[in-house]
Amino acid sequence: MEIVRLENICQEFNGNTVIENINFSINDGEMVAIMGKSGKGKTTLLNIMGLISKPSEGDLYLFNKKNVDIHSKEAMLLRRNKIGYLFQNYGLVEDETVKWNLNIALEYKKLSKNERVQKIKEALKMLHLEKLMDKHVYKLSGGEQQRIAMLKLYLQESQLILADEPTGSLDIENRDVIIQMLKDFNNEGNTIVIVTHDNHIAQTCSRVINI
Repeated sequence: MEIVRLENICQEFNGNTVIENINFSINDGEMVAIMGKSGKGKTTLLNIMGLISKPSEGDLYLFNKKNVDIHSKEAMLLRRNKIGYLFQNYGLVEDETVKWNLNIALEYKKLSKNERVQKIKEALKMLHLEKLMDKHVYKLSGGEQQRIAMLKLYLQESQLILADEPTGSLDIENRDVIIQMLKDFNNEGNTIVIVTHDNHIAQTCSRVINI
């Protein structure tokens, strides 16, 4: 079953064409890499799929819904409940603690405060990061921050995960940890879309889309 389909997607900024006539679909449960030269609009494409940006032309089908208004309540609920984002800059609030950042993923779930804390502890324990719970994010290494970002996705339980160069600034050890976590998410049934320049990541995916 298709979870994402793009038909003749185009995007322009200030009169410049960033992406033009992009057509592809992604099935539920796939792990797909999107590759291409710098400046080809890969991140822009990810933002369109994640209902962050609206294309200039074309149609986006997402969870069997056509051209959802990115400013609508429907889009907000999809972003909150079904779409998870993994950014190259980690997407964490650096002046807050790890616990605070992870709690955001549980904010709209019907859990008590104690239940949320317990879930956060269990998630951190999975990666042996329990000691980081009360640390501020800005004190963490890049590898630690990206692992926390991954745990945030784990707690959010998103059906579609959009990852933008998730290992771009990491060393090989941390890169391999993030790749394995993405594979584990995929094995649990989540759909993963990864924008990357890294052939090693692409080889772990079920399919590569070149733009």
